[in-house]
This record gives sequence, structure tokens and C-alpha cells, in this order.
Amino acid sequence: MTPSAGAASASPGEPELTLPASGDGAPRPPRGQTEPRSAQRTESGGQTRARALLVPVPDAEPAAPEVPAVLPGRPEPARPSARAVTAAEESGITCWRCGVQNRTDRTFCRNDGARLDRSGQQAPAPARRRGERVAGWRPRVPWKRVLIIVGVATVLAGAAFLTPAVVRAVRDHFTGPAPLPPAAVSASNSDAAHPAQSAFDGVSNSWWGPGFAGDSAGQYLQANYSRPVELEKIIITPGVSTRSEDLDVQARPKRFDLLVTDASGRTSLTHHQLADGGPQLVDVAMDDAVQVDVILHDAYGTAEDKQVAVAEVEMFGRSAS
Repeated sequence: MTPSAGAASASPGEPELTLPASGDGAPRPPRGQTEPRSAQRTESGGQTRARALLVPVPDAEPAAPEVPAVLPGRPEPARPSARAVTAAEESGITCWRCGVQNRTDRTFCRNDGARLDRSGQQAPAPARRRGERVAGWRPRVPWKRVLIIVGVATVLAGAAFLTPAVVRAVRDHFTGPAPLPPAAVSASNSDAAHPAQSAFDGVSNSWWGPGFAGDSAGQYLQANYSRPVELEKIIITPGVSTRSEDLDVQARPKRFDLLVTDASGRTSLTHHQLADGGPQLVDVAMDDAVQVDVILHDAYGTAEDKQVAVAEVEMFGRSAS
């Protein structure tokens, strides 16, 4: 049997191998066998140089070390270097600052640049004698301290001035005026059965009368205090009592004047009018009052057999001492 063109002859006793045809028609060796050296591909010179440039890459790159933040650098100006000068190079003028010798024609020191005639130095101010003042000098006034002192003094003065008024206002707010019974009473004229003391005894069923009929114009009641008082209010009860059935028993005062005298002799005169019947309040503001006069002018219900009657005069305030 004639072997095919693509088969190779085998020796007796060995199996016959058939090589597959390659693309170019040349037979390939069986698996597990290498091609002869002559059949291996050869690299060109450029490929060899490129392979030599390759850097092997490790399997895992090491972690880069952490670098702390650094502020940008600030450039430092170049420092001029001082030239070493020897004193033997020149002579003539000694620099007053560094002691280097300079020629007489120099204006500035050749070492440190100081002016040799010292004209750049400020002349020291002449010493002043004790108590001597420079022309145009003015004393420095500590205005802030002055204003603080003036403010404190103003507050203290205001507090000292307002303290009595403040104390009185607080006292008046929390406590009412107290009764001020007079030390002595009198009248211009009195009925023997109805004296002036009856108008200041604190009861409303006794009364004062002048002792004659008519309107009693010009008649008065007077109360005196042994020490000054702060008079604030007066309550007057006209007639013989506060009962309505006793209203027409006697005449009742209608208009009257209130004359208040203080400890220094100053007087305050006010005019008032009463309603016909019932206790009535009259506001009075007098410090250091020592005397109170109630002066009658005319009356309600006058008749030939009736006199003007005042049941009660009550004064309220505080003792001034």
C-alpha cells in the first residue's frame, strides 16, 4: 500500500503517525514535542530592545507614606553681607557708630553708612527746670474721670433732695392719714351750752354755735397744735348732727374760708363751699402746720330763732416731728 502524501513512513513495530497539515502546508510536530531550533521564530533587533525597556510590575504596590500638610514657604530677603573693613585702610575721621576710620572727604561711613557729621541724629531735648513749662503746653484733663465724678455727685444730690418726698410718698401709699386732734381750740364767739370744744370732741351729736341768730358772717373756729403737723385733710360736719331728721334744727354753714398757718408764720388761705347736710371732705396740703382757722361767710336755713351750727371739725395728717 502506497503511503499518502501527507503521511510519514514508520519503522516496523511502531504505530503510524499522521501529522495535521498547517496553514502553509508544512507538517507540525506531535503534541508534547518541540520544534527544532531551526524551526523556532527569531526576534528582530527592535523587538529585543523594546523587551529590554520593559519594567517588571510587582504584584502589589506598597502604600505610599503619608506626608503631613506643610505651609508654603515664605521667601526671606537676602541679607547684605557686611564687608570686613580694617582700621588701617583709611584714616582721618572715626565713625561715631562703628569706630571705623574714614577719609576726611567722606560724608558717610564706608562700613555702616552712618553720616559722619551726625546730622542724621535727632538732638536731645534740653532738660527743663522743675516747674518750667514748654510754650504751648496745656495740662491734660481726665474728662472721663471728671464726668464720672459729676454724675455720681448729681445722683447723690438728687437722692438727698428727693429722699423725704420719696419716703413720704411710700408712707402715704401704704398707710392712710391719721387723726390730728388739736392741743387747744377756741372760737370768735360761743354759745354757753355749745362751746368750741364741742366741734373737736370726736362725736357728732354735740355742736358749736356762735350764740346768736343770723348767717354768722366773720365768726370762726380755731385749732392750735403744740408742734408742727403735716396737715392733709379736714372733714366738716355741718348742723347739729349727722341725722337727716335734725337737718332743720339749726342753720348750716354754706361758704367758709380755711386759713392755715405754719411754724414759720406763713399762711395759706383757701375758699370752700359746703353742700347742705352730711360730712364733707376738704383737701389741704400744708407741712409744719401749727394753726387752723375755719371762717364762716353765710349759711343755709337761717332764721331769727336759729344760729349756725357745726357738729364736728376733724383734721387728718401726720406729725412733722
